Amino acid sequence: MESRRYFQRVITALILQVTVSICDTYVTSAMIDLTGLWTVMNSGSNGTLFTVQGKVPGNMYTALLSNKRIVDPYYMYNDDHYRWIPRENWTYQKTFQVSSDIYTKSRVILSCDGLDTIATIKVNGQVVGKSSNMFVKYDFDIKSALKLGVNEIRVEFQSAIEYAAQKASAMPHVIPPKCSNPAQHGECHVNMIRKEQCSFSWDWGPSFPTQGIWKNISIVAFDTAVVEALTAETWQGSGADSWVLTVEVFFQAHSPSPVSGVLQLTMQGTSLHNSVPLTLTTGKSQVSLNYTLSNVSAWWPNGYGSQPLYNLKAVFTSGSEVSSKAVRVGFRTVELVQDPIPNATGLTFYFKVNGVPIFMKGSNWIPADSFQDRVTVDRYRDLLGSARLTHMNCLRVWGGGIYENDEFYDIADELGIMIWQDFMFAVALYPADADFLTLVKGEITHQVRRLKSHPSILLWAGNNENEKALAQNWFGTQSEFDLYKKEYIDLYINTIAPIVQREDPSRPYVSSSPSNGKETEKEGWIAKDPGDWHYGDEHFYDYLSDLWDVSKFPILRFASEYGIQSWPSLETLSKVSEPSQWDYWSDWCAHRQHHPMGNVEMMSEIIRHFSLTFNPDKKQRFEDTIYLTQINQAMSIRWETEHYRRWQSQLVDSYGLTMGALYWQLNDIWQAPTWASIEYGGKWKMLHYYAKRFFAPNLISPYLDGNIFKVYMVVDKLPADLGERSGPVQTKTTFSHRKIGDKLGYQVHHSVLHMDQPVSSPQGEDTLYIRMMSWGSLTPLYTWKQSFTLNSTSDLVFEADLADMLTTSKCPAGTGCVLFLYVNDLETGPDTWFPLSSFSEASLKAANIQITSLTPTSQSSSTFNLTLSTDNMAAFVWLEATGIPGTFLDNGFLFATPTVNITFTAKENVDPAALKEAIKIKSLVDIYKY
Repeated sequence: MESRRYFQRVITALILQVTVSICDTYVTSAMIDLTGLWTVMNSGSNGTLFTVQGKVPGNMYTALLSNKRIVDPYYMYNDDHYRWIPRENWTYQKTFQVSSDIYTKSRVILSCDGLDTIATIKVNGQVVGKSSNMFVKYDFDIKSALKLGVNEIRVEFQSAIEYAAQKASAMPHVIPPKCSNPAQHGECHVNMIRKEQCSFSWDWGPSFPTQGIWKNISIVAFDTAVVEALTAETWQGSGADSWVLTVEVFFQAHSPSPVSGVLQLTMQGTSLHNSVPLTLTTGKSQVSLNYTLSNVSAWWPNGYGSQPLYNLKAVFTSGSEVSSKAVRVGFRTVELVQDPIPNATGLTFYFKVNGVPIFMKGSNWIPADSFQDRVTVDRYRDLLGSARLTHMNCLRVWGGGIYENDEFYDIADELGIMIWQDFMFAVALYPADADFLTLVKGEITHQVRRLKSHPSILLWAGNNENEKALAQNWFGTQSEFDLYKKEYIDLYINTIAPIVQREDPSRPYVSSSPSNGKETEKEGWIAKDPGDWHYGDEHFYDYLSDLWDVSKFPILRFASEYGIQSWPSLETLSKVSEPSQWDYWSDWCAHRQHHPMGNVEMMSEIIRHFSLTFNPDKKQRFEDTIYLTQINQAMSIRWETEHYRRWQSQLVDSYGLTMGALYWQLNDIWQAPTWASIEYGGKWKMLHYYAKRFFAPNLISPYLDGNIFKVYMVVDKLPADLGERSGPVQTKTTFSHRKIGDKLGYQVHHSVLHMDQPVSSPQGEDTLYIRMMSWGSLTPLYTWKQSFTLNSTSDLVFEADLADMLTTSKCPAGTGCVLFLYVNDLETGPDTWFPLSSFSEASLKAANIQITSLTPTSQSSSTFNLTLSTDNMAAFVWLEATGIPGTFLDNGFLFATPTVNITFTAKENVDPAALKEAIKIKSLVDIYKY
């Protein structure tokens, strides 16, 4: 009999191990998965009743769309036409079978990973619970409401718009802002509800306030206890190869007497195999355990080493019941360094990972869709993979969206993309009454426990721009400043900060972004100037200045937001628009632009550098204008990002030591003019191709300082042993080139910040070549050669008076010239270019660019080598494979040599002839020819 019980337990455990890999919930001996099809119905207050079948996870929009009751909500003016939908109350209903295995358990829990947002939950007509926060997991005891056989569950949602308005009217004082800017076509009082803030609209997104069961939902039943959560923290041990792993296991027990059992902890690939006898009392409890390990490898950000991940599993066995949880662990430490700078004003603000200072290169992440059930794992992988391909090592998950799904963080762990994680509060003041703070406590506790085990999590930030909004009186609150300051401190300092410190002491917390960090704390949590360049991080936007002029950019410690808009391609826009609206100044283009005066601002930037296009063909004129907005965005962010990277090793008049550049923004939520570098659907804008260059591990960065032409070399710091040790170590780096990909070759030793003595390349001095070119010729007018070694990660290697350079090279007056730069070898070293005049129609010369060969690189027929030729120099050469999703190795480049080799990687196999037919090539001069 005992042997039989043993094998029953083994079989049960095997079944549960399979289940845990499928369902993101704790595993018990009895479970009902409630995802799948539900009946979705509205209240009919607008006079129209709908009853449709909708998928869970899902929402009412996608349920209506899949049943063809509405068309694409993103199409034309549908964001306005469908405003009646979120004003309805929607109900989700489903029947399910309860067997005796479930019914006889002493504890039966309805586990809801995500309800959006205000809902009453009924089982067989009995209210079993209510939800009021999109960002928490709800567990409801439904034992008393169940019956054997057929049961019914109803989740009755209330309109988020109506709920938010009711909460606002009940407040003793106004909590601003009341409504969004009219240009956003949005809704009001979003700060009254714990829901995705941008679902009520933003200046880059539409208003679609969803209702629905947006994450998994299930029933779990047990007699003794279950593992509810498993978390892990990693700390550096006493030796270079020693790590301390802190494991916390959270339980829920339900028994009239204490529950005895055994907790087994194992970590694949390590020496951790431990059994711990436990006795649990009824209710929630937790156990914390520390282990010292030496047989593990360190996890590093992208570009600094590998990303080894270890599977940690906790299994609790009590009698015949088995419950388990598993997480993946990466061993690394994170430190935010805010130290005084000798003989200077202010503090540093930079991150050390495993003891190594890291310049954070990346962007900002917003929700990838208004309807989260449409965001697949493949979509996450495509977007995050696109970030990695452009050498990014950090993304900031912005505080007006959502805490992303587990798959997002799993992929970030695998790719080495560190995540600056905002809590979900953005550009608003928030209530601080007892009810609201109670909601927040549950939210922060849940999310930190859910996410802290991911090595990719870099930092917790209390909010997006709320300190700055209060300090700079964005909402006209100055007369009641003390009141709003108290509420601010109650929320972010007295409520959120202690929870973060308790739940995750392994990471830093900042109260806001931007903020002055420790200086903000010193000034009582609302700094007089939260944008002081001597401290913390900053968000910088300037839509009036020439953003090709580096003198317009601030000299910051850390740039966590900066950007400028562009329009997405016509290929992307055509899916949601009509040809009649393909005009830059059309009504629909004005409607789609949610940033006030955004289209005018983009046009004013274009006028500074280009001739206006007046092609008589309306469609072509629109395409040309889109092309110019993308050029301007790419060049503007190029100049600004290179500016920040150059300043990482400089300190002048207390300004500099910049250690982060996260431009706004990576991805789009819909097809519209925004700050994104990747269009909705995954197509790269020109900016994203430029990011591959300005975030490259080895960067040639030229600029004009008055009349002096200067060139900096900027390099990343890579641990020599690829991250197997922690702490500062000797470093090496390799240059790469667009024509051959990430080919290794050139090496140089360097440090971050300052060095006392130069450290030369092990191969001796390296050479910078600078060619003066004129439009109309591929033959250089003159070439300068400059040998150099590097003293720091950003070092000046060339400077000369520009007027002297023009005279020496005999640049033809009035035609304009270009400087083309490369290191060591044109085929293997990095290259870049610097324009010396505006791109007027008179300056440019016609260029005949052809594809001379196109061949697949493998049998898969998804990657192709292209050879292009030209008879003249051409600016902003743009390749587009319309209808064939994929990416080029380089795009938007200066064609300054007779031929260039570029690869194209399609997302699916494609016929070479079809690809060659699909590829269209244009350069700037082409839009002037009509």
